[in-house]
Amino acid sequence: MTKRYAVGSDIGGSHICSCVVDLENGAFIGKPVNTDIEHTLSAWEITAAWEKNLREVIGAAGVEIVGVGMAFPGPFDYKLGISHMDHKFPALKGINIGDTLRSRLPEYPGLEFRFINDANAFALGESLYGAGKDMEKVVAMTLGTGLGSGFVDKGRIVESGPSVPPDGEVWNLPYGSGIADEAFSTRGITGRYKALTGKEVSGALDVRKLYDTDESARKVFESFGRELAEFSAPILKNFGSDSLLLGGNISRSLDLFIGPMQEKFAEAGMDVKIKASVLLDKAAMAGAAATFTI
Repeated sequence: MTKRYAVGSDIGGSHICSCVVDLENGAFIGKPVNTDIEHTLSAWEITAAWEKNLREVIGAAGVEIVGVGMAFPGPFDYKLGISHMDHKFPALKGINIGDTLRSRLPEYPGLEFRFINDANAFALGESLYGAGKDMEKVVAMTLGTGLGSGFVDKGRIVESGPSVPPDGEVWNLPYGSGIADEAFSTRGITGRYKALTGKEVSGALDVRKLYDTDESARKVFESFGRELAEFSAPILKNFGSDSLLLGGNISRSLDLFIGPMQEKFAEAGMDVKIKASVLLDKAAMAGAAATFTI
């Protein structure tokens, strides 16, 4: 069987990180290449930095690639490869990114570019090559500065239909007195701690460091876990899944709130497999490359 390789690129507001991925097993060929780039620069400067990054990673891998998959936040037209973002890369709004990068890489004629939402890329990468590779139907959530989500069924992203929320997004679903993005993000952790103590903290890691000595910190993770399970239960039921994958910075403290999650699921009569990302920062790159498997 002929090996197939693709580049996976994870696009953030201050960097692009890319690697060549073996599409059969998700192995990374060589080391990821990270290039710092400010999103406020001109379209020419941004795409020049991306071009340099891609040329370096493709050249270093020394294998023939079938294309480049790129993971972007939204709003973005993932079919056409056109950004609609105002808050990140405003100079790229309305520009066809695939056409632009293809013209900058003439040594790779006809190079195909595919685009995927960054949360979907995480879900696909972990489902195919990481913590969820033995799971058939997976709900994935990224817990960080915001709440991202992805739904995977037999290696395919599901974004529409009666089994998932519109566009496969859960961040804007109602929860409590607000929306899920406020409750299950860094703001949710820091807000819980401030409500209990009146003290400001900068992130989940700060609260984790206090866990052993501060009862309020323990209460934060307990309530976070129980409420995340409460929120996730109907989403999992509707998708017909018993597998929940968690990523993002907060998931690195899963050991502190998996117990309360399991208790809450059990109260609802559910036996849910809860796993944290094993690919971590590589998941979105693996998932972006994996767009060439579907």
